[in-house]
Amino acid sequence: MEEVGALLQSAPHLIKRILRALSARELHRVSRVCRTWQKYAALVLKERRRVLAMIVPRYYNHYGPPAPPANVDNPEMKRFLRDLDMDCGVAIMFDGMTHVPSLDRPASVAIPPWTPSRRINVTEILSCLTPSSVVIGARSYEGLISTLASYPEYRHIANDCVIAFLVPKSLPEGVQVSHFSLSLTRAKEVVKRKLNRGSFAEVFNWPKDQPAKCIILMTADFVPTQVNRQLLSAIRALHDGQVALAGGLGEVFSSAFSSAEKDHCSADEYDGDDDGDDEAGFSIIKPAFVGLLFGGENVRAASLVIGQDDQTKESVRERLMELKAKVEAWGECRQKFGFVFTSCIRGWELFRADDVEIAVFKELMPDIPLNGMCTEGEYGWDFPLPLAPQPAKKSKRSNDAVLISTNTFGIVGFV
Repeated sequence: MEEVGALLQSAPHLIKRILRALSARELHRVSRVCRTWQKYAALVLKERRRVLAMIVPRYYNHYGPPAPPANVDNPEMKRFLRDLDMDCGVAIMFDGMTHVPSLDRPASVAIPPWTPSRRINVTEILSCLTPSSVVIGARSYEGLISTLASYPEYRHIANDCVIAFLVPKSLPEGVQVSHFSLSLTRAKEVVKRKLNRGSFAEVFNWPKDQPAKCIILMTADFVPTQVNRQLLSAIRALHDGQVALAGGLGEVFSSAFSSAEKDHCSADEYDGDDDGDDEAGFSIIKPAFVGLLFGGENVRAASLVIGQDDQTKESVRERLMELKAKVEAWGECRQKFGFVFTSCIRGWELFRADDVEIAVFKELMPDIPLNGMCTEGEYGWDFPLPLAPQPAKKSKRSNDAVLISTNTFGIVGFV
């Protein structure tokens, strides 16, 4: 009888452990068993719904034993989709594609055995979701980054997989998160007129009375640099320089990109060339800009750019200590997380430096999980920045244009 009594006393703990291993949809099913299970299922769901989660459904390392590709038939992917469908309002997704070996790779760097790529069909993924779930993101052919898994020796940590950042439908008090998807034509219209609070709220799906504190921005590589520069300059001026920024170039996609946002032209006008005249024709297929905005009285944010001037572990550590000091100034946070965008064309002399940056970040701020990808151009500025131009620093870190050969970090905290 004592054993039975001990088992009954530990029953709530055991039930919670079992329920925490279930997906959201499975939790809804078992909650119908009885009132006791319903009570504990509700508690577990409440735990989840106010936490922004990062998920790596399938981790793949080119330099180790290959793992099965992350297609929709993958059990982990199915569970990820179920959780997204039930609990999540929006997900920012990084899709890793197999990288084609570079012809200019030095002989000293071993070329791994490349495996055929099995593309992750985003359309198929979206078909599994209800209309209330929104997915935005970008594809990277150079690799994904996530500190949720052990960081290997090499920079290209993951391909043929998906990592995602899930924003729940129910957010903590004083926290505002929004997503946006813009066509190239719409972005050009925005930069032609003076950006104000009203137009910013309309274009970026953001409350007019709330200051934005962090922007995670991803753009297609066909977007002209001039448009990027003008748009970022307008955003920065509107927020008096008090907004963090991180992002990069990639093949962007969005399930929320409505037909009304698409350019008024025929898809037949795009002939597949890279000429600037075909920008509008290409942007009818996919959006030009996608991203997330964070703000609210209980949100804190910081960003950092590490450029070509920082090529040693010591200089990287010094820069990341600056970021750590900003984060520590926030005080206690209920949750902290970050995004990272790393250049894939920094040159082989900086190949190891890219690894150093992530490794040092994990050492200095192990409690902050990172998700991101390798890109061919980055967005970012040190935060906060004065609005006046600083020519002396311009060569090191640009303030309002696409950056090359950099690492950009965007860190967000909920207090």
